[in-house]
Amino acid sequence: MSNRRIPLAWKNLTHDWRRLAVAIAGIAFAVLLMFTQVGFQNALFDSQVKIIDDMQGELFLISKAKYTLAAEKRFPLSRIYQARSCSGVQGAYPVFSELTTSMLRKMEGGIGNPGYPLRSIGFYLDDPIFRAPEIREQINRLRQPDTALIDRKSKAKKFAFPRNDDQLLAQQAVELTNKKVTLVGTFAMGTDFAHDGNLIMGAENFAKYFPHRKRFGDPLSVIDIGVVHVQDGFKIESVQDLLSRTLGNDVDILTRDEFRTQEINFWDKSTPIGTIFLAGKMIGFVVGMVICYQVIFSDIADHMPEFATLKAMGYPTRYFIRLILVESMLLSLLGFIPGAIASRVLYSGLSAQTGLLMTMTDHGVAFVYAATVAMCVASGMLAVRKLLSADPASLF
Repeated sequence: MSNRRIPLAWKNLTHDWRRLAVAIAGIAFAVLLMFTQVGFQNALFDSQVKIIDDMQGELFLISKAKYTLAAEKRFPLSRIYQARSCSGVQGAYPVFSELTTSMLRKMEGGIGNPGYPLRSIGFYLDDPIFRAPEIREQINRLRQPDTALIDRKSKAKKFAFPRNDDQLLAQQAVELTNKKVTLVGTFAMGTDFAHDGNLIMGAENFAKYFPHRKRFGDPLSVIDIGVVHVQDGFKIESVQDLLSRTLGNDVDILTRDEFRTQEINFWDKSTPIGTIFLAGKMIGFVVGMVICYQVIFSDIADHMPEFATLKAMGYPTRYFIRLILVESMLLSLLGFIPGAIASRVLYSGLSAQTGLLMTMTDHGVAFVYAATVAMCVASGMLAVRKLLSADPASLF
Protein backbone atom coordinates (compact mmCIF):
# COMPACT_ATOMS: atom_id res chain seq x y z
CA MET A 1 0.00 0.00 0.00
CA SER A 2 2.84 2.38 0.87
CA ASN A 3 4.47 1.88 -2.52
CA ARG A 4 1.26 2.89 -4.27
CA ARG A 5 0.66 5.99 -2.15
CA ILE A 6 4.01 7.66 -2.73
CA PRO A 7 3.77 7.75 -6.54
CA LEU A 8 0.25 9.21 -6.34
CA ALA A 9 1.35 11.89 -3.88
CA TRP A 10 4.38 12.67 -6.01
CA LYS A 11 2.31 12.90 -9.19
CA ASN A 12 -0.17 15.20 -7.50
CA LEU A 13 2.69 17.53 -6.65
CA THR A 14 4.55 17.35 -9.95
CA HIS A 15 1.73 17.46 -12.48
CA ASP A 16 2.05 21.26 -12.41
CA TRP A 17 5.75 22.11 -12.11
CA ARG A 18 5.11 25.83 -12.01
CA ARG A 19 2.89 25.50 -8.95
CA LEU A 20 5.39 23.13 -7.34
CA ALA A 21 8.23 25.60 -7.91
CA VAL A 22 6.22 28.39 -6.29
CA ALA A 23 5.42 26.11 -3.36
CA ILE A 24 9.06 25.13 -2.90
CA ALA A 25 10.14 28.77 -3.06
CA GLY A 26 7.55 29.73 -0.44
CA ILE A 27 8.51 26.96 1.96
CA ALA A 28 12.21 27.64 1.38
CA PHE A 29 11.58 31.28 2.30
CA ALA A 30 9.93 30.19 5.54
CA VAL A 31 12.89 27.87 6.22
CA LEU A 32 15.25 30.79 5.58
CA LEU A 33 13.32 32.94 8.07
CA MET A 34 13.56 30.28 10.76
CA PHE A 35 17.23 29.58 10.07
CA THR A 36 17.96 33.31 10.29
CA GLN A 37 16.35 33.54 13.71
CA VAL A 38 18.06 30.36 14.94
CA GLY A 39 21.38 31.56 13.50
CA PHE A 40 21.24 34.96 15.17
CA GLN A 41 20.18 33.43 18.47
CA ASN A 42 23.00 30.87 18.37
CA ALA A 43 25.40 33.61 17.26
CA LEU A 44 24.39 35.69 20.26
CA PHE A 45 24.98 32.86 22.68
CA ASP A 46 28.12 31.43 21.06
CA SER A 47 29.69 34.85 20.60
CA GLN A 48 28.98 35.86 24.19
CA VAL A 49 30.77 32.79 25.56
CA LYS A 50 33.60 32.72 22.99
CA ILE A 51 36.07 34.21 25.45
CA ILE A 52 35.15 31.45 27.94
CA ASP A 53 35.74 28.80 25.28
CA ASP A 54 39.06 30.40 24.31
CA MET A 55 40.50 30.33 27.83
CA GLN A 56 42.34 27.36 29.29
CA GLY A 57 41.41 26.05 32.70
CA GLU A 58 38.75 23.93 34.33
CA LEU A 59 37.37 26.40 36.90
CA PHE A 60 36.70 30.13 36.80
CA LEU A 61 36.44 32.71 39.55
CA ILE A 62 34.13 35.69 39.12
CA SER A 63 32.57 38.24 41.43
CA LYS A 64 29.18 37.25 42.80
CA ALA A 65 27.92 40.59 41.50
CA LYS A 66 29.03 39.77 37.93
CA TYR A 67 25.75 38.77 36.28
CA THR A 68 27.23 38.90 32.76
CA LEU A 69 30.68 39.22 31.22
CA ALA A 70 29.92 42.79 30.16
CA ALA A 71 29.29 43.82 33.79
CA GLU A 72 32.47 45.33 35.24
CA LYS A 73 32.20 43.73 38.67
CA ARG A 74 35.56 42.75 40.10
CA PHE A 75 37.13 41.00 43.08
CA PRO A 76 40.49 41.35 44.82
CA LEU A 77 43.63 39.70 43.48
CA SER A 78 44.15 38.12 46.91
CA ARG A 79 41.54 35.50 45.97
CA ILE A 80 43.93 34.23 43.30
CA TYR A 81 46.67 33.74 45.90
CA GLN A 82 44.21 31.92 48.16
CA ALA A 83 43.18 29.66 45.29
CA ARG A 84 46.81 28.78 44.52
CA SER A 85 47.22 27.49 48.09
CA CYS A 86 44.39 24.96 47.75
CA SER A 87 45.05 21.28 47.23
CA GLY A 88 44.44 20.14 43.67
CA VAL A 89 45.06 23.56 42.14
CA GLN A 90 47.88 23.47 39.61
CA GLY A 91 47.66 27.18 38.95
CA ALA A 92 45.38 30.19 39.29
CA TYR A 93 45.76 33.20 37.03
CA PRO A 94 44.12 36.65 36.81
CA VAL A 95 42.46 38.09 33.70
CA PHE A 96 41.72 41.82 33.46
CA SER A 97 39.00 43.33 31.27
CA GLU A 98 37.89 46.87 30.51
CA LEU A 99 35.00 48.08 28.38
CA THR A 100 33.57 51.37 29.63
CA THR A 101 36.68 53.50 29.11
CA SER A 102 38.33 51.39 26.42
CA MET A 103 38.18 53.67 23.37
CA LEU A 104 40.29 53.05 20.27
CA ARG A 105 40.90 56.01 17.97
CA LYS A 106 42.84 56.47 14.75
CA MET A 107 44.91 59.61 15.29
CA GLU A 108 44.63 60.85 11.71
CA GLY A 109 40.90 61.21 12.26
CA GLY A 110 41.53 64.52 14.04
CA ILE A 111 40.30 65.83 17.34
CA GLY A 112 36.70 65.36 16.27
CA ASN A 113 37.17 61.62 15.91
CA PRO A 114 35.62 60.18 19.09
CA GLY A 115 36.99 56.68 18.59
CA TYR A 116 35.12 53.43 19.09
CA PRO A 117 34.57 51.28 22.17
CA LEU A 118 35.93 47.76 22.34
CA ARG A 119 36.89 45.31 25.07
CA SER A 120 40.49 45.38 26.26
CA ILE A 121 41.80 42.18 27.86
CA GLY A 122 44.98 42.01 29.90
CA PHE A 123 46.92 39.12 31.44
CA TYR A 124 50.41 38.28 32.63
CA LEU A 125 52.13 37.09 29.50
CA ASP A 126 53.74 34.02 31.08
CA ASP A 127 50.39 32.75 32.39
CA PRO A 128 48.70 29.98 30.36
CA ILE A 129 45.43 31.79 29.73
CA PHE A 130 44.47 31.41 26.07
CA ARG A 131 44.23 28.24 24.02
CA ALA A 132 44.70 29.79 20.58
CA PRO A 133 48.22 29.10 19.21
CA GLU A 134 48.14 32.40 17.31
CA ILE A 135 47.99 34.30 20.61
CA ARG A 136 50.73 32.25 22.27
CA GLU A 137 52.98 32.68 19.24
CA GLN A 138 52.76 36.47 19.54
CA ILE A 139 53.47 36.75 23.27
CA ASN A 140 56.97 38.16 22.73
CA ARG A 141 55.51 40.98 20.63
CA LEU A 142 53.38 42.01 23.59
CA ARG A 143 56.39 42.32 25.89
CA GLN A 144 57.21 45.65 24.27
CA PRO A 145 55.75 48.79 25.88
CA ASP A 146 52.47 50.19 24.55
CA THR A 147 51.63 47.18 22.36
CA ALA A 148 48.46 45.17 21.80
CA LEU A 149 46.87 42.61 19.51
CA ILE A 150 43.60 43.51 17.81
CA ASP A 151 40.79 41.11 17.03
CA ARG A 152 40.64 40.88 13.23
CA LYS A 153 36.94 40.02 13.54
CA SER A 154 36.21 43.41 15.06
CA LYS A 155 33.51 45.26 13.18
CA ALA A 156 35.14 46.37 9.94
CA LYS A 157 33.19 49.63 9.59
CA LYS A 158 34.36 50.79 12.99
CA PHE A 159 37.87 49.36 13.11
CA ALA A 160 39.28 49.83 9.64
CA PHE A 161 42.75 48.36 10.15
CA PRO A 162 44.83 46.01 7.98
CA ARG A 163 43.73 42.48 8.81
CA ASN A 164 46.42 40.45 7.05
CA ASP A 165 49.56 42.58 7.13
CA ASP A 166 51.18 42.94 10.57
CA GLN A 167 53.85 45.36 9.36
CA LEU A 168 51.29 47.70 7.85
CA LEU A 169 49.15 47.29 10.96
CA ALA A 170 52.01 48.37 13.23
CA GLN A 171 52.43 51.57 11.20
CA GLN A 172 48.89 52.72 12.01
CA ALA A 173 48.71 55.79 14.25
CA VAL A 174 46.30 54.65 16.96
CA GLU A 175 45.35 55.79 20.44
CA LEU A 176 43.79 53.81 23.26
CA THR A 177 42.27 55.98 26.02
CA ASN A 178 44.17 58.95 24.56
CA LYS A 179 47.54 57.17 24.77
CA LYS A 180 49.46 55.90 21.76
CA VAL A 181 49.29 52.15 21.22
CA THR A 182 51.04 50.00 18.63
CA LEU A 183 49.02 47.15 17.16
CA VAL A 184 51.60 44.41 16.64
CA GLY A 185 49.36 41.60 15.40
CA THR A 186 45.88 40.13 15.18
CA PHE A 187 43.90 37.24 16.62
CA ALA A 188 40.41 35.88 16.08
CA MET A 189 37.77 36.06 18.81
CA GLY A 190 34.77 37.82 17.28
CA THR A 191 32.24 40.40 18.32
CA ASP A 192 29.10 39.93 20.35
CA PHE A 193 26.08 42.02 21.27
CA ALA A 194 28.02 43.84 24.01
CA HIS A 195 31.45 44.21 22.39
CA ASP A 196 32.28 45.51 18.90
CA GLY A 197 35.85 44.26 19.04
CA ASN A 198 38.67 43.08 21.30
CA LEU A 199 42.24 44.01 22.22
CA ILE A 200 44.71 41.77 24.06
CA MET A 201 47.75 43.12 25.89
CA GLY A 202 50.14 42.32 28.71
CA ALA A 203 49.15 43.17 32.28
CA GLU A 204 51.78 45.91 32.63
CA ASN A 205 50.53 47.70 29.52
CA PHE A 206 46.94 47.16 30.66
CA ALA A 207 47.69 48.93 33.95
CA LYS A 208 49.17 51.87 32.04
CA TYR A 209 46.10 52.38 29.88
CA PHE A 210 43.54 51.83 32.66
CA PRO A 211 45.03 53.22 35.88
CA HIS A 212 41.59 54.29 37.11
CA ARG A 213 40.48 50.70 37.78
CA LYS A 214 41.35 51.31 41.40
CA ARG A 215 41.20 54.88 42.64
CA PHE A 216 43.98 54.35 45.17
CA GLY A 217 46.60 51.68 44.63
CA ASP A 218 47.56 49.18 41.99
CA PRO A 219 45.01 48.93 39.10
CA LEU A 220 45.93 45.23 38.79
CA SER A 221 44.88 44.52 42.39
CA VAL A 222 41.31 43.92 41.22
CA ILE A 223 40.54 41.35 38.53
CA ASP A 224 37.61 40.36 36.37
CA ILE A 225 38.08 36.62 35.86
CA GLY A 226 40.25 34.06 37.61
CA VAL A 227 41.33 31.02 35.61
CA VAL A 228 42.07 27.90 37.65
CA HIS A 229 43.94 24.85 36.35
CA VAL A 230 43.18 21.60 38.19
CA GLN A 231 45.98 19.12 38.77
CA ASP A 232 45.79 15.74 37.08
CA GLY A 233 44.26 13.11 39.33
CA PHE A 234 41.95 15.53 41.13
CA LYS A 235 38.24 15.73 40.43
CA ILE A 236 37.11 19.14 39.24
CA GLU A 237 34.05 19.00 41.51
CA SER A 238 36.18 18.27 44.58
CA VAL A 239 38.52 21.17 43.87
CA GLN A 240 35.52 23.40 43.21
CA ASP A 241 34.03 22.49 46.57
CA LEU A 242 37.34 23.13 48.35
CA LEU A 243 37.68 26.55 46.71
CA SER A 244 34.10 27.42 47.69
CA ARG A 245 34.92 26.66 51.33
CA THR A 246 38.29 28.42 51.26
CA LEU A 247 37.61 31.65 49.37
CA GLY A 248 35.44 34.50 50.58
CA ASN A 249 31.76 34.95 49.92
CA ASP A 250 32.45 37.61 47.30
CA VAL A 251 33.34 35.16 44.51
CA ASP A 252 31.65 32.34 42.63
CA ILE A 253 33.63 29.29 41.51
CA LEU A 254 32.20 27.92 38.27
CA THR A 255 33.05 25.11 35.91
CA ARG A 256 33.31 25.96 32.24
CA ASP A 257 29.80 24.62 31.56
CA GLU A 258 28.35 26.53 34.52
CA PHE A 259 30.06 29.73 33.39
CA ARG A 260 28.72 29.32 29.85
CA THR A 261 25.22 28.48 31.09
CA GLN A 262 25.12 31.50 33.41
CA GLU A 263 26.09 33.82 30.57
CA ILE A 264 23.63 32.30 28.09
CA ASN A 265 20.78 32.31 30.59
CA PHE A 266 21.31 36.00 31.26
CA TRP A 267 20.87 36.94 27.59
CA ASP A 268 18.11 34.41 27.02
CA LYS A 269 15.97 35.00 30.09
CA SER A 270 16.94 38.37 31.57
CA THR A 271 16.72 40.34 28.33
CA PRO A 272 13.98 40.49 25.67
CA ILE A 273 16.29 38.95 23.09
CA GLY A 274 15.10 35.38 23.67
CA THR A 275 11.46 36.44 23.25
CA ILE A 276 12.26 38.39 20.09
CA PHE A 277 13.96 35.43 18.45
CA LEU A 278 11.13 33.11 19.50
CA ALA A 279 8.63 35.47 17.88
CA GLY A 280 10.74 35.50 14.71
CA LYS A 281 10.77 31.71 14.53
CA MET A 282 7.01 31.61 15.06
CA ILE A 283 6.48 34.12 12.23
CA GLY A 284 8.54 31.96 9.89
CA PHE A 285 6.53 28.91 10.95
CA VAL A 286 3.21 30.65 10.31
CA VAL A 287 4.35 31.98 6.91
CA GLY A 288 5.38 28.51 5.80
CA MET A 289 2.17 26.99 7.14
CA VAL A 290 0.01 29.42 5.16
CA ILE A 291 1.95 28.79 1.95
CA CYS A 292 1.87 25.02 2.37
CA TYR A 293 -1.85 25.10 3.17
CA GLN A 294 -2.61 27.03 0.00
CA VAL A 295 -0.65 24.56 -2.12
CA ILE A 296 -2.27 21.44 -0.68
CA PHE A 297 -5.74 22.98 -0.59
CA SER A 298 -5.45 24.01 -4.25
CA ASP A 299 -4.29 20.50 -5.17
CA ILE A 300 -7.27 18.96 -3.39
CA ALA A 301 -9.70 21.39 -5.02
CA ASP A 302 -8.28 20.69 -8.50
CA HIS A 303 -8.62 16.93 -8.07
CA MET A 304 -11.99 16.70 -6.33
CA PRO A 305 -13.58 14.53 -9.07
CA GLU A 306 -10.71 12.05 -8.85
CA PHE A 307 -10.91 11.94 -5.08
CA ALA A 308 -14.68 11.51 -5.31
CA THR A 309 -14.17 8.48 -7.53
CA LEU A 310 -11.77 6.96 -5.02
CA LYS A 311 -14.23 7.59 -2.18
CA ALA A 312 -17.05 6.03 -4.17
CA MET A 313 -14.85 3.00 -4.84
CA GLY A 314 -14.59 2.47 -1.10
CA TYR A 315 -11.17 3.87 -0.25
CA PRO A 316 -11.19 4.57 3.51
CA THR A 317 -10.62 7.89 5.16
CA ARG A 318 -7.18 6.84 6.40
CA TYR A 319 -6.06 6.42 2.77
CA PHE A 320 -6.69 10.10 2.02
CA ILE A 321 -5.09 11.19 5.29
CA ARG A 322 -1.96 9.18 4.53
CA LEU A 323 -1.90 10.52 0.97
CA ILE A 324 -1.94 14.13 2.18
CA LEU A 325 0.60 13.32 4.87
CA VAL A 326 3.01 11.99 2.24
CA GLU A 327 2.46 15.10 0.11
CA SER A 328 3.19 17.25 3.15
CA MET A 329 6.37 15.34 3.94
CA LEU A 330 7.56 15.63 0.35
CA LEU A 331 6.88 19.37 0.35
CA SER A 332 8.78 19.80 3.60
CA LEU A 333 11.81 18.01 2.19
CA LEU A 334 11.72 19.80 -1.17
CA GLY A 335 11.39 23.19 0.52
CA PHE A 336 13.92 22.53 3.27
CA ILE A 337 16.88 21.69 1.02
CA PRO A 338 17.05 24.99 -0.94
CA GLY A 339 16.14 26.92 2.21
CA ALA A 340 19.04 25.34 4.10
CA ILE A 341 21.47 26.02 1.24
CA ALA A 342 20.39 29.67 1.05
CA SER A 343 20.73 29.94 4.83
CA ARG A 344 24.29 28.62 4.78
CA VAL A 345 25.23 31.25 2.21
CA LEU A 346 23.52 33.93 4.31
CA TYR A 347 25.33 32.73 7.46
CA SER A 348 28.68 33.03 5.72
CA GLY A 349 27.96 36.58 4.54
CA LEU A 350 26.61 37.76 7.88
CA SER A 351 29.52 36.24 9.78
CA ALA A 352 32.02 38.04 7.55
CA GLN A 353 30.19 41.36 7.89
CA THR A 354 29.37 41.31 11.61
CA GLY A 355 32.08 39.14 13.16
CA LEU A 356 29.41 37.03 14.90
CA LEU A 357 29.77 33.25 15.05
CA MET A 358 27.05 32.35 12.55
CA THR A 359 27.38 28.57 12.32
CA MET A 360 24.85 26.00 11.14
CA THR A 361 24.89 23.42 13.93
CA ASP A 362 23.40 19.93 13.79
CA HIS A 363 20.99 20.93 16.54
CA GLY A 364 19.85 23.99 14.58
CA VAL A 365 19.37 21.97 11.38
CA ALA A 366 17.36 19.32 13.25
CA PHE A 367 15.20 21.97 14.91
CA VAL A 368 14.39 23.82 11.68
CA TYR A 369 13.70 20.60 9.76
CA ALA A 370 11.40 19.36 12.52
CA ALA A 371 9.58 22.73 12.44
CA THR A 372 9.32 22.51 8.64
CA VAL A 373 7.82 19.02 8.80
CA ALA A 374 5.42 20.12 11.54
CA MET A 375 4.18 23.16 9.60
CA CYS A 376 3.68 21.15 6.40
CA VAL A 377 1.89 18.31 8.17
CA ALA A 378 -0.32 20.74 10.11
CA SER A 379 -1.19 22.53 6.87
CA GLY A 380 -2.02 19.25 5.19
CA MET A 381 -4.32 18.16 8.02
CA LEU A 382 -6.16 21.48 7.83
CA ALA A 383 -6.52 21.27 4.06
CA VAL A 384 -7.72 17.65 4.00
CA ARG A 385 -10.83 18.52 6.01
CA LYS A 386 -12.52 19.78 2.85
CA LEU A 387 -12.10 16.39 1.22
CA LEU A 388 -13.11 14.31 4.23
CA SER A 389 -16.29 16.28 4.86
CA ALA A 390 -17.50 16.05 1.23
CA ASP A 391 -20.20 13.65 0.02
CA PRO A 392 -18.93 11.59 -2.95
CA ALA A 393 -22.27 11.90 -4.75
CA SER A 394 -22.10 15.70 -4.63
CA LEU A 395 -18.61 15.85 -6.02
CA PHE A 396 -19.41 14.71 -9.56
